[in-house]
Amino acid sequence: MLPNGKDIVDIEAGKPGKTSDINFFRETQEKFHQEQKFTGDRAYVGEPAIKTPKKKPKNQELTSKEKSGSGRASI
Repeated sequence: MLPNGKDIVDIEAGKPGKTSDINFFRETQEKFHQEQKFTGDRAYVGEPAIKTPKKKPKNQELTSKEKSGSGRASI
């Protein structure tokens, strides 16, 4: 159990064959409650259930607040 309700609820190492991380996540997502949220890296941008780091806009910089919240994350 982790503090602040951040419990480890499932670990699945994978399955034989080639499957991308995002496809593996989508295939196993039904095991979790619909409201369950996750943290992931930039490979998961656009997946509604996964919080990802903020990407730097082209020819622009991130704000200090965006930088502090955009550390490397993994699930």
